[in-house]
Amino acid sequence: MKRLFTLIAALTFGVSVFAEDYTLYYDSTNGTTGTAVSLVSQMRSLSFTNGKLVVSFSDGSKEEKPLADIKRLFFATPATLAGIDEAETVNPSGDVYDLTGRKLNVDVNNLSKGLYIIEGKKVVVK
Repeated sequence: MKRLFTLIAALTFGVSVFAEDYTLYYDSTNGTTGTAVSLVSQMRSLSFTNGKLVVSFSDGSKEEKPLADIKRLFFATPATLAGIDEAETVNPSGDVYDLTGRKLNVDVNNLSKGLYIIEGKKVVVK
């Protein structure tokens, strides 16, 4: 029972911290896609009342949108948080890490093609 409680507490804490990065979006029936409603961290509640999506915010304000205008409702992180924006090609030297942050025990002159982190910079080896 103690293990179950610990697991639930860990998941709840992890999800609540992770959820702060998410934004609520919707695609409308008129073809508009990815319209942002709010950051999850600013929302107090989300409900579907009388044919409307009702979002209540921490400051006490509300936003309503008719469900007939919403084709799809989803949570996502901003695109700028995902991926590598740019990488540079250099002659590598120093400690080599993979994209998950694991240190690789390889000679920098014998790296295979790919993306690496060397001296804190994203590096492409061609």
